[in-house]
Amino acid sequence: MGANMILTIGAILLFGTLLVNSNNIISSNSQIAAQNEYYISALAIGQSVIDEAKTKAFDQQTVSSGVASPSAMTHWNSLGRDGGGEAVPNPDTLSTSSPFTTAAPGYWSSIKFNDIDDYNDYKRIVNTPRAEGYNVLVKVKYASPTYPDSLYASSRSYCKWMRVYVWSKYMADTVKVYYSFLY
Repeated sequence: MGANMILTIGAILLFGTLLVNSNNIISSNSQIAAQNEYYISALAIGQSVIDEAKTKAFDQQTVSSGVASPSAMTHWNSLGRDGGGEAVPNPDTLSTSSPFTTAAPGYWSSIKFNDIDDYNDYKRIVNTPRAEGYNVLVKVKYASPTYPDSLYASSRSYCKWMRVYVWSKYMADTVKVYYSFLY
């Protein structure tokens, strides 16, 4: 009887240890799955800003006609919104006011911006059903058409490089999404 009692106690201790460990693993996996969902949403948000910019002209000078050389495009230190017609809330948030509706809300950048570099220093706040307060910041620079990762500090070219930063209080790191536009 004594040996069976020791075996029973040992089995209960072993089962308890396994139960605690499996509970920790399940909890950790749930936390990782939730964290991954936030990062996937952040990537989708960053990509949606790039997709929106893809529908715009390459430069203010190319909105209605072409340009013969890069020197005819927006000066490198003037990248950004061109004036009052391109004013958007800072930060831009999903709107249902005219011309948007509650059935089809939108961001002001989608109708106010007409070229890629209007997105330089653009800020947006995105709320999703699962998490609110994704912050978006966009940077646009001229880059080398041959090596788009090589940014031009003081030159114009037929290549613009866009970097979209997305962060949230639910994420430990900032997500960066890059894209190079060629004219």
